[in-house]
Amino acid sequence: MGGEEVSDWEGVEEIAEERWGKKGWELNLAALCSEDAARTVRFLTGAVIACGGYVLSRRFDAEQTAAIEFEFIRATCVEMYSVLIAAGLELTAQSHMILSTLCQCTRETLEMTASDPVRVELVIRKAGTLGQRDPGGSTAPRVA
Repeated sequence: MGGEEVSDWEGVEEIAEERWGKKGWELNLAALCSEDAARTVRFLTGAVIACGGYVLSRRFDAEQTAAIEFEFIRATCVEMYSVLIAAGLELTAQSHMILSTLCQCTRETLEMTASDPVRVELVIRKAGTLGQRDPGGSTAPRVA
């Protein structure tokens, strides 16, 4: 991200109780994919629905970028996390941190939070459009 320091918690915002009538999470995630980003979003649409989630919107960009916004209940957060990995996404470190925190908190408070909503906005870019991957999995700027 161009040397810009981003807090691990910046992508996680608690949603106001009056918005959905109960407390929830709002996640902003980012990932790379080896396939076409639009194709990956179409696959995720079916996978999210199969796990009991709701797809709110999808966006496709001509520059190898796509996005999907979806909701699910916290009780299914491990399944949703698994679906993202099974789709072949390479989530950013921050996205992994956000999802693992959600899953851990849900496990510890399942009785109280199982039906709380989680809203996700996931932006997917085709690998190679942002930079070249080094063996460690991070992206490095392209050298001209």
